[in-house]
Amino acid sequence: MFERSKKAAWTLKRLTAVAAVPALFILALSLICLSGLNEAHAMYVLSNDGPIHVDELEGDVFLTDGSAGLVSRTSGSELNLAPGMTVTVTHQDRVLSAVSQEETLEQLLERLDVRPSPLEMISVSTRDNAMEVCISGEFVFYEQFSTVTEHETVYRYNDSKPAWQENVLQEGCDGQYTEVYEIVYQDGQRTARQLIDVIDIEPASTIIEKGTMENFANNDDAVSSIITNEDGSGTITLENGQTLTFSSKRTMRGTAYTSGGSVGTRTASGTAVHVGVVAVDRNVIPLGTKVYVVSNDGYYVYGFAVAEDTGVRGNTIDLYMDTNRQCIQFGVRECTVYILD
Repeated sequence: MFERSKKAAWTLKRLTAVAAVPALFILALSLICLSGLNEAHAMYVLSNDGPIHVDELEGDVFLTDGSAGLVSRTSGSELNLAPGMTVTVTHQDRVLSAVSQEETLEQLLERLDVRPSPLEMISVSTRDNAMEVCISGEFVFYEQFSTVTEHETVYRYNDSKPAWQENVLQEGCDGQYTEVYEIVYQDGQRTARQLIDVIDIEPASTIIEKGTMENFANNDDAVSSIITNEDGSGTITLENGQTLTFSSKRTMRGTAYTSGGSVGTRTASGTAVHVGVVAVDRNVIPLGTKVYVVSNDGYYVYGFAVAEDTGVRGNTIDLYMDTNRQCIQFGVRECTVYILD
């Protein structure tokens, strides 16, 4: 995922001039005249979750949701304040504070003896139970237009994993292309609008690894039960609820080997040696056969494996292990080998 930005941190500083509301809120911009305040223009920046709602405003109201742009609509009247709010008023060099009563914004400003000039604008932002009123001749706000690109799901197939197994290798996310416009209002009129930032977040695919090997499990998948039928076939049930079938089972002499010395790192099948590979006499068990191996003394479960190597003769199965110490500990044991379908 990549992000490209065309502007530096100064953009964020200007944003705080009016964006006092969380980004997920719907913002309302209202440019109306308050005749009692010497015809100063009021710019209301409001949250629909706050004490004042968009539907309570009247005049020329503009809504923006960050993607559809500014949409004109009309309704309303003077801004009525909910009682009990902490109101901070900034005008020129003065910062005043008051608790709202059942009054309009005009009445509150008159109570504080604040009288904006006809060329000044009033910005009102609300959050929780507090309100900030800023009176100035210029305000800047930002408008975003975004398009979303849905991410894809990509499957990577693994022929060494069982067909029922899926692993999410990477969680995906949608991409988003956003253009940010700076809009300047001076003396109650919009005087500038320009593109100041482009944010391009590319989509990231969800990547899922999916096994393709039928009737097989990973070497260390735990088994909950094995049921053998009268003809020697049966079913192996894993602890995760998956089931595998076997056509027969046989008792074999079990040994162990590891790489090093005269033993290389490639099997007779051309694959890399690893736990889950067993060596067999191909005249007894064909290469590629899937098996499940346990020792008959009950002390060792080798698990699921594939006959990919040779080097033994007769009724012997040689189990690959990571270290020579493990091979010595295993020694020679009589094992039951289930021949999976």
